[in-house]
Amino acid sequence: IDYAQCRVVVVVKATVDSFVGRLNAFEPVVTIGDDGAVKSARLAFHFRDLATGKDGRDKAMHKWQQTDKYPDGFFLLTSVAPTAGANATAFGRLTLHGVTRDIQFPITINRAGGRYAIEGDATIDTREFGLPGIRLLAVLMGDPGVLVRFHLQGASPALAAARP
Repeated sequence: IDYAQCRVVVVVKATVDSFVGRLNAFEPVVTIGDDGAVKSARLAFHFRDLATGKDGRDKAMHKWQQTDKYPDGFFLLTSVAPTAGANATAFGRLTLHGVTRDIQFPITINRAGGRYAIEGDATIDTREFGLPGIRLLAVLMGDPGVLVRFHLQGASPALAAARP
């Protein structure tokens, strides 16, 4: 994994003050098979590593998420179904706020030799994970559908050597 090229961002829409948060640290693992296909993947993270650029908003977000009680999130890829071109559908299990749910979302897998770039967007309904609605200033509501965008990049040295 080339951590300098990887990113995970969260887009939250609200009546006022929509914002983007960025995971400053996370632990991705992607396994590539001998055939060059993505065989497995997982992504672990700590909610404390999600930052929006505003300390007050970050504190409110961590209180809403109950970060002290549920500090970690985890995604485990269960399968990939190819679609047209470099596109595919990822199927997996996401754990947030102590709740695990099946999810699926479109991804793109680009490969050049042994180098891979995997990216996608997944909309997560926070209510399905037992989180209350997002309230700002006790009046304004945040959309419970949070968009997660990710880009993972890395190389498989064995495949790079075998396929120039």
